[in-house]
Amino acid sequence: MQRTNRRRFLAGIATTGTVLAAGCSSSGSAGDGGDGSNGTASGGSGDETATGGNATSESGGSTSGTSGNSSASGGETTTVASGPDGRLVFDPEAVEVSVGDTVAWEFESAGHNVSGVPEDNEEVSIPDGAEPFSSYDGDPYAVVEEGKTYEHTFETAGEYTYVCIPHVSSGMVGTVTVSE
Repeated sequence: MQRTNRRRFLAGIATTGTVLAAGCSSSGSAGDGGDGSNGTASGGSGDETATGGNATSESGGSTSGTSGNSSASGGETTTVASGPDGRLVFDPEAVEVSVGDTVAWEFESAGHNVSGVPEDNEEVSIPDGAEPFSSYDGDPYAVVEEGKTYEHTFETAGEYTYVCIPHVSSGMVGTVTVSE
């Protein structure tokens, strides 16, 4: 029990340092995009979406979360706001999609990421045989710039629990339920 408390304490300190560092450096580099914000390496040009060709909507996806756009894989795209209005939440917190559909996380404030990598946080869970996913490349505390979008296409049915690693201790957790 003491080890868990120590981990949470250390995670809280690391989160605070990461948020402070992100806040101090977020306005200085407008065009490099090289901090791992598009962890799916399918274009590499620094575009705002990881798969390209999918316009983001102005609705923010806060009602049903579905934008109705077709993704590159042929399925639908569902939008989730990450940090809307500076809050430490995903909105909507839970979404339901079908196999082959894409979820697009739009980063509405700085200092957030998306992690579906069980090895990076104990709150994360994915179905057996599913591919882990994240908006970062390597460093689980790397955050995505405000205004950017990260996308992941779900190919395995089941329940996925993902987190914002810098804010998981504040309850920034979401779920994606993927059906056949």
